[in-house]
Amino acid sequence: LGVKADVGGSVEALSDALLKLSNSEVAVAIVHSGVGAITESDVMLAAASDAIIVGFQVRPNTGVRAVAEREEIDIRLYSVIYDAIEEVRDALE
Repeated sequence: LGVKADVGGSVEALSDALLKLSNSEVAVAIVHSGVGAITESDVMLAAASDAIIVGFQVRPNTGVRAVAEREEIDIRLYSVIYDAIEEVRDALE
């Protein structure tokens, strides 16, 4: 996973919560995390790592959605941390 959020505390909280979803069958790995809008660099890193991008209280920069579609990278945006955690948990199951 790539994790981007509006502030550092949110990045840490979301990353920690997502890592705790790992189990004996599936491991959750955070390949990149940061503060600020989702950039083309984030998409390219996700493509190289075969990851999805989870955004909390942030949006992709202009043109990033087109790059993500071309690279077949899933960008999921949330405004509630629990929604992000539940959706990733559901995807793992």
